[in-house]
Amino acid sequence: MFCRLYMHTPLSREEVLTILEKHFCKAQKRGISDFVFPNFDIMISRNDSYHADKLRMCPDGFLYYELTAEVEIYKDIIPTMNEISKVLWNDNIPTVISSDNENELNDYISGLK
Repeated sequence: MFCRLYMHTPLSREEVLTILEKHFCKAQKRGISDFVFPNFDIMISRNDSYHADKLRMCPDGFLYYELTAEVEIYKDIIPTMNEISKVLWNDNIPTVISSDNENELNDYISGLK
């Protein structure tokens, strides 16, 4: 399953990758910004739509965050998305997940499933 992360942080792609590696293990590099973890692949990049004034707009300000990541998850989809989000939030990186499974993820996080 594919999802996109929007991250509000001044950190570089490499610094965010280091945070993920501390939790999930060393990633295997594939290409310039593609990295492979056991349960998912991730490509972190600067958001071309970044706009400091627009990122605080409701409800879609997250579309203007500094970094985005395309994530392909292969197993344990909802728990893995939740775990990635928690790792980033715990490191003070506000993160919004956009995917076809958003409602399912919200239910999982809320303990409804």
